[in-house]
Amino acid sequence: MFGLTGADTVYTFYHDETNNIRKLHIDERGLNVPELKTFVLGGVVHVGAPRPLDLASLRQAMRIQPSAKEIKLKHVAKGEFLDILNSSKLTTFLQWIADNDLMLHYHELDPLYWSVVDVIDSILPELGNPMLLHYGPLLKSDLTEIIRYDLPCVVDLFRRFDYPDLAPQNREPFLREMIDLVESNAGVLHEPINAKMLKGVLQAGRYLDELVFIEGFFVRKLIEEFSTFYRNRVAVFKNAEHIMDMETEIRDAFEEIPLSCNGERFINYRFADSQSEAGIQLSDVTVGVLGKMQTYLSQTSAQDVENDRVALSGSALKNAELLRDLIDASNAANQAFLHHVASLHDIDKLDRFLRFSDGKYA
Repeated sequence: MFGLTGADTVYTFYHDETNNIRKLHIDERGLNVPELKTFVLGGVVHVGAPRPLDLASLRQAMRIQPSAKEIKLKHVAKGEFLDILNSSKLTTFLQWIADNDLMLHYHELDPLYWSVVDVIDSILPELGNPMLLHYGPLLKSDLTEIIRYDLPCVVDLFRRFDYPDLAPQNREPFLREMIDLVESNAGVLHEPINAKMLKGVLQAGRYLDELVFIEGFFVRKLIEEFSTFYRNRVAVFKNAEHIMDMETEIRDAFEEIPLSCNGERFINYRFADSQSEAGIQLSDVTVGVLGKMQTYLSQTSAQDVENDRVALSGSALKNAELLRDLIDASNAANQAFLHHVASLHDIDKLDRFLRFSDGKYA
């Protein structure tokens, strides 16, 4: 289904996470977190049952002190995404991953995108227009673009209407303000037709009897927890073994609502101490780099991304190419390894920066 093949293959996944904000709520002051960064759950994966991963040669090549009990991103590179690309240790790390028959996997989540797409999902399926459904991902991406541009205004709007728990009498006033937002910020979108289509969908929503995904939920609570995304990876690859960094909240969520298959409890995962699992240490660095990259893309215009890519040289250019090749090879091995819950515009910027061989910016 959906072109995903090989999900039943036996793999070993190592998982770590970055930018887990735990919850995303709105209070009287605004969002409960000062800065929205992209959540990434991922790491390294290889075919077959668990096998030894000897990090001695990697530690030696990166000159990591014996006193360091495990490899962390801070031992490889520091700073924001463009800063860490200049690290020669990152070159060593990425090349070691490739040379040891390891692939990358990740579930990327833009928390803002995830929080606002329900506006479109509450309207589009109810309009009975199959052709319009085709534009759903673009409409969601365009709405996210406009909301990012005027985020304080939108947060205040969500607060005043208790989003995602709109009262029925607030359905029309809420959408009217959303339409005003699109009209006043239409220039943010690349094509005027995009703003016109988005406005039209929001206008149509005013005549629906219910906005099913943004009425009757928890007042001002955008994201309640992140264990769902762990469950997704474990369930999709049910024949794999999943070794996860110990996150007590995630472990407790799995215990509270255990997975089952054909009525029987199903366990194909375990939580482990990163110091005793080389694969988790590799995953710490991997998701750290990916999290910084995806956050950079979400916060940077397409033109600036293009300019930054052109300006790369030396180690930075080499690392961008290594990262591209690792992602490309992982996607070729199994399309289900890489999962984006993000704006199409940000995915386009990923292609602009890494320049995949089959991309239009190659």
